[in-house]
Amino acid sequence: MGAVAIAPVQAAGLTQTQIQSITSLLASFGADAATIANVTAALNGQATPGTGGSGTGGACPALSRSLQMGSSGADVKALQVFLNGSASTQIAVTGAGSPGSESTYFGGLTKAAVVKFQAANGVSAIGIVGPATRAAIAAVCGGTGTGTGTGTGTGTGTGTTGGAITVSAGAQPVNSLAPLGATRVPFTTFTVTNNSNAAVTVNSVTVQRVGLGVDANFSGVVLLDSNGLQTGTAKTLNSNHQANLDGFTLAAGASASFTVAGNISSTATANSGQVVALQVVAINTSATVSGSLPISGASQTINTTLTLGSVSTTTSSYDPGAAQTKNIGDSGVRVSGLRFTAGSAEDLKLYNVRWRQVGTASASDIANVMTFVGDTGYPTTLSADGKYYTTVFPGGLLIAKGNNIDLYTKVDLTGTNSASRTVDFDIDKVTDIYFVGQTYGYGVAPSGTYTPWYTGYVTTINAGSATTIGKAIEVPAQNIAVNVPNQILGGFATEFKGEAVSVTSLPITIATSSGFTGAGLGCITGISLVDSNGVVVAGPVDESGTTCDNATGPTFTDTITFPTGRHVWTIKGKIPSGVANNSTVIVTTVPTSWSGVTGQTSGNTISLTGNGSFAMNTMTVKAASLTAVMASQPTSQNIVTGGQKVLLGQVQLDASQSGEDIRMSSIPLTQTGVITELTSCQLYNGSTALNTGSNVPSALAATTESTTFTFDNTLVIPKGTVMTLGIKCNVSGSGTHVWSVSTTAMTATGVTSGASVNVTETASSGGTMTIVSGGSVALTVDSSSPSYKLVAAGTTGQVMGIFKLRASNEAVSLTKLGLTLAGAASGSGATKSNAAGGSTNLGKDDLIQVYIYDGSTLVGTATFTGGSATTTATSTLTTAVTLPKDTDKLLTIKADLAQIGSSQSGGIGDVIKVDPLNSEGSGVSSSNTIKSGATAGVAGVQMFKSYPIFAAGPAIAANPNGTDAVLKNFSIKANAAGPVGLYQIAVNISTSSAVVTNLKLFAYTDSSYSSPANVSGTTGGQFGGTATFLAGGNDIASPTVTFYQSTPLQIPADSTMYFSVRGTITPGSTATNWTITTTVLGDAATSTAPDGFNATSTPGRTSLVAGVATTTSGPDFIWSDNASTTAATADIDWFNGYYVQGLPSTGF
Repeated sequence: MGAVAIAPVQAAGLTQTQIQSITSLLASFGADAATIANVTAALNGQATPGTGGSGTGGACPALSRSLQMGSSGADVKALQVFLNGSASTQIAVTGAGSPGSESTYFGGLTKAAVVKFQAANGVSAIGIVGPATRAAIAAVCGGTGTGTGTGTGTGTGTGTTGGAITVSAGAQPVNSLAPLGATRVPFTTFTVTNNSNAAVTVNSVTVQRVGLGVDANFSGVVLLDSNGLQTGTAKTLNSNHQANLDGFTLAAGASASFTVAGNISSTATANSGQVVALQVVAINTSATVSGSLPISGASQTINTTLTLGSVSTTTSSYDPGAAQTKNIGDSGVRVSGLRFTAGSAEDLKLYNVRWRQVGTASASDIANVMTFVGDTGYPTTLSADGKYYTTVFPGGLLIAKGNNIDLYTKVDLTGTNSASRTVDFDIDKVTDIYFVGQTYGYGVAPSGTYTPWYTGYVTTINAGSATTIGKAIEVPAQNIAVNVPNQILGGFATEFKGEAVSVTSLPITIATSSGFTGAGLGCITGISLVDSNGVVVAGPVDESGTTCDNATGPTFTDTITFPTGRHVWTIKGKIPSGVANNSTVIVTTVPTSWSGVTGQTSGNTISLTGNGSFAMNTMTVKAASLTAVMASQPTSQNIVTGGQKVLLGQVQLDASQSGEDIRMSSIPLTQTGVITELTSCQLYNGSTALNTGSNVPSALAATTESTTFTFDNTLVIPKGTVMTLGIKCNVSGSGTHVWSVSTTAMTATGVTSGASVNVTETASSGGTMTIVSGGSVALTVDSSSPSYKLVAAGTTGQVMGIFKLRASNEAVSLTKLGLTLAGAASGSGATKSNAAGGSTNLGKDDLIQVYIYDGSTLVGTATFTGGSATTTATSTLTTAVTLPKDTDKLLTIKADLAQIGSSQSGGIGDVIKVDPLNSEGSGVSSSNTIKSGATAGVAGVQMFKSYPIFAAGPAIAANPNGTDAVLKNFSIKANAAGPVGLYQIAVNISTSSAVVTNLKLFAYTDSSYSSPANVSGTTGGQFGGTATFLAGGNDIASPTVTFYQSTPLQIPADSTMYFSVRGTITPGSTATNWTITTTVLGDAATSTAPDGFNATSTPGRTSLVAGVATTTSGPDFIWSDNASTTAATADIDWFNGYYVQGLPSTGF
């Protein structure tokens, strides 16, 4: 950051043209040759008179400007040589930047080395070589030398040690230009060192304007620290041409460098060529000051011809837009916002901004003060006086010419006792925002002279408030018991913001139904308010009065503190015995009737206005009750002998109508069957066994008799719920077994009351379980398996089929899957055109690899072997697949297909069918090996080098008429795998009340049907010949018109051609409406080549003219996949339209 503040030409990477422009201006103002040479050297990063020094360091660089990422020049290389002189700051060990390989560019490696040097020498480690870093480099090199200068305005200062503080000259800025409106133009650098053992306060620094210029050239003078940040506020020159700049405090033994900079007036238009300087003439402090004063620095020439950048300001949409009130505890509160727009002269960079908090809130009332640009937050640093918040933007934020950024502040309101205080972030002066033009490198300020320059809206800190107080959904309607303490009567939720709030009186109303009436019933007692942790925060209190059946209730008089945020509170009490079953309780409260409502931070009375009366959820009085019944699941089924922990039945314990939780220690159940076939029977709640060890019956009671299962720990069935327990046993033998709930009495008690509960035992039985010897698996092709389709050779991961497996009697762990190609079909036969042709082994050579997937998980692979009709493959699965009992499991079969072409194994037109053959696995319960056959049925795929894809085109207009009327539009695309050739396209024409003549088919290369394709032997893209006459007069009866090309039309891979059927249309003499239906025809059966279309002949047809026919003995659509090369009509790789994508067999 210091780089930007100190050097007006900083690391902007000035070109020689720009340097020449500046020095030419100096010459025009009468500057002498020495001054011009000095400035030229400095702008080129070379050492200048007055900046030299002697010391004990190694290769000490002559640095007269600040350097940062992107800087370039000889001084950068000198800096790199210096850094490479120490192993701790070495830029690189080898390669670019290493000793002997230094460059003139300041990049990331240089920055990293600078950071190391700064960290080691007590300088802020920001990676920018500013005044503080240059001073540290000078110190390392032997830094207490004397600098003498011959250039204009370069002073001489000799540092001496002694007294409390020492002041000495620093490395001075170069003499240059001071354009109108430029801010923070650097003049004089000095260093102050505290030699004492205590902190020293410098009250002010007195500077004096000298040189051949007037005070009016300055709109203000500022003091900048070593990071380029402004210290204090800008000061104006007095009648003595002096200004007292704000002071600072130096810690014991500390040293700090400062630069006196000037904000150049934008109105000094008559002062061009004046040369001004700012001397440090006094350090005002109660401590003893040693050193040589005055200290002189650079002399800057007032310039009125350079056009600097500009920045305009508007209120940001992120600004609050109006005064606002926020609560204590609110975070991320937006308090001020501005939008800055760069003018057209220069790109700008924003380096820092300083806000002033002028509200009544103290620094301890707000926290996490951040300046945001868009969605990115930057921290602030608070000044010692607690007024100013400064944000530094590392490296600067670029605003391109004409662009803008939004800058706004957010704070957290954290202070105690800060109610009614205000937060108001202003910007005092335009120079509190530091922009730098990226063409000339000068500071740029927005326009305006007001103080404060920007006034933010006031944010008033409010005491606590209640957002909502209402019924809590977390405390639902439920059953409650009589004569049991701590029964839930209702619940509510509070949400306070800003601060915790206490309440000293909270009345409630309890409305009960008629079941509470009757002599001697009494009222609800032991009423308490409980927080979400179960802690009683108020009460207990009792209802009082002669009647307690409606609209009565107590008041909690404890002091209750409600924290900030949303919290749930529960009201509990004891229902008197004798209240009738199904009686109801409804608790209501009115927050506006609460009293003593006080903010715990502010001490203010908090208003609850807006939170009206509300009723909590209804509670229903229920006696403790429980019903036991056998569940309908599992249904009757086969189970496998030898199974372990087999689920044989489930019993449901229903406490949905109970007023309290129910406890049981045991349960009697009845089993019908051969008792010796069932052992180690246990009850499970989910996956948890309830009876283990000695509580597992060693033997069951006789058939139809009850066996009592004793739980390891008492079982609690929560009120309002139904608990389902599973009965699991080890099974053997071959009998049938049924578990039942009989009328044998069950014992239960209320959890809270301890009273006995009358359990209702519903006589019921579960499903009949029949023990069989083992499981089985059915293996078929699933209905979701893909339909027959054409595919491209070389495709990977092609879905070949989806198999369905279903295990019966027990779950099966599938370990092997057999596959077969028995249903496949060869394509163009063993005779291959250009060494490519049909398979002779049912597609084995068409398959590179087969994969088996369980969902998205690869579980096995397979490779086919053999060469006959029994070609099979067996995959031993890499991951066993569990087939759940009586549940379908789907496996997807995919394959990588071979290529078609010379020396490739793929067969032209082969139909590949990978069907299920068999499976093998083991029974999960029985551990038996289970094998199965399969039912084949995949549709298969037909493989080609490439294939065509049809699509319908734009609809035609109604009642086409005249010459070249469009009758049908469609397109044909070649698959991305390769080009396709088109030999023949057939259409069907039918008309009503119109005559069609001169029927033609045209091909185009664009979707607007305007660029004819290059069709061999024709002009204008015409495909085939012209059907000059179609028999039938005004009502043509669907003749087939076949267009064919003796030289087939080629469509390149992944390209589309567009086709249009056109003809001359003559409506009947009396017709007002007529129809013409054109259908592009497909084929209903597969073929390897059209009849007679082979090496020795062409398709037979009755020709009307060359290239068109109205009858055909072969297919309707003929195409080639160009298996090895572009197919000639004598080659074998020609096919019809069967299953071509987008071309139905009936046409379209």
